Amino acid sequence: MRVGINGRFLVAKRTGVQRAAYNLVKTLIEIDRENEYVIFTGKEQIGAPEWNYPNVTVVGDNLRPMESFRNHIWEQVRLPRLAKKYKIDVLHSPANVAPLFYSGKSIIHIHDLCFVVNPQWYSFAFRTVYNLIIPQLAQRATKVITNSNNSKNDLLQYFGLPAEKVSLVYWAVDDTFSLPPSTDQSNPIDYGGDYILYVGSLEPRKNIKVLIEAYEKLRHDYPSIKTKLVLIGGESPLFASVQLKAREFRDDVIFKGFVTDAELSEYYRHARLVAYPSLYEGFGLPPLEAMASGAPVVTSCTSSIPEVVGQAAILINPLDRDQLALALHRVLTDSKLRASLVRAGADRVKRFNWYRVARGVLSVYHEVHKRTDSQPLTVQSFIPRTIWSKLRQIETLKNAVLDENRIRGLLTVKEPQP
Repeated sequence: MRVGINGRFLVAKRTGVQRAAYNLVKTLIEIDRENEYVIFTGKEQIGAPEWNYPNVTVVGDNLRPMESFRNHIWEQVRLPRLAKKYKIDVLHSPANVAPLFYSGKSIIHIHDLCFVVNPQWYSFAFRTVYNLIIPQLAQRATKVITNSNNSKNDLLQYFGLPAEKVSLVYWAVDDTFSLPPSTDQSNPIDYGGDYILYVGSLEPRKNIKVLIEAYEKLRHDYPSIKTKLVLIGGESPLFASVQLKAREFRDDVIFKGFVTDAELSEYYRHARLVAYPSLYEGFGLPPLEAMASGAPVVTSCTSSIPEVVGQAAILINPLDRDQLALALHRVLTDSKLRASLVRAGADRVKRFNWYRVARGVLSVYHEVHKRTDSQPLTVQSFIPRTIWSKLRQIETLKNAVLDENRIRGLLTVKEPQP
C-alpha cells in the first residue's frame, strides 16, 4: 500500500494539532516497513532525519512556512495532482483540513467541532470558512478519524455521519515530556519552582479569564500563598479577541508567549501544578503532558477532558471561579493530595502512547485500502496480525521504559524553592 501524507502541517506553527500530527506520522514511519509513505510538504523537509527510511519519499513542493492562504490553495489545487502523479492508494490528512475535490480514497483527522458547537469563540472569517468546507470534507472522505468519544458524538450529531464512517483513535503524549529528570539539580526556570502553570492558546474557549480571577481570589483569600501564575501560549487571529487583565496581583501573572518544546518540558516539570480550565476540548493534550512530566493537574469536567484524564486529576466546573480557586488551594497546600495525583497521572498517561495511536491508524489504512465501492465500511478495523503483534510488543517495551523513568524521579513531589 502506498500512503500519501498531506504534510501541510509541517510548515505551520507547531501548536497542539500540528504537534500531534507530527508525532503520529513520525511514529508510523518509525515502525512500519510494510507500506510505502509519500510525504507531500515543503522543501525544507527534504533530508530531515526523521523521514530517512527506505520506504519513505519526501516530495518537497511550493509550501511556505506560515503562509496560510497560499498553503491552503496548494492543498486544494496542487496536492490532488501530486497524489495522482505518485499513484497514492490512500491519502491521509492528519490536521483537520484536506483537499475538497480529491477523488481517491482518503482519510481525514477532524480533531473537534468547536467551531460548530461554539462559533462565538472564533473570528467570523474562520468559522464561516470551516463551517463551509469541514462538513463537505467529512462527507467526501472515505473515513474520518477523531480523538475522543466526545468529538465522535459531535461528528455524528452535527454532520449526520454514519457511525461506521468515524474511527476513534485517542491521541498521545510527546516523548519529550516523559524523559527522566536531568542530573543537573539547578532549576533553569524562573520563579523558584513556585508557580501554577497554564499551557495553551490565549483564546476564549480556554477560559483563561476565569483562571486569572480564580488565581486572584486564591491570593486574596490566602495571603501567605505567594505562588505565581505562568501562562504559556499566544493569541491567534483565528480566534475571537479575549481581554486578559490581572488586577491586584498583576505583577505575579506572567505571560510567556510561545516557548520551545524543550523549554515547555522544563516549565511542566518544575510547576507546582498545572491548571487547565478549558470550556471545550476535542482531546486536550496539556493535562496529559503535565501528567507525563510529573505535575498534578486541575482541569475541567467538560467535553472530552474527563474521558482523557479519568480519576488522575481534580475536575472542576470551569465556570465556577470559587470552585477553581479552592481546587488550586487544595493542591498547593496538601502534599499527600499532590503526591497521589502525580502517581495517578503517571499511571494514566501510559494509556496514551504513540505506538498505540499508530496501531489504530494503521488499522484504518488497511480498512480503507481494502474497501471497494460495493463494500460498506465496517465498524471493526482490520490490520494484519503480524503487524498488530509487533506493535503490541513495541508498546509493552515502551511502557516498561517509561515506568523506569518515572521511578527515577517523576513522582518527586514539587515544593517551592526557599
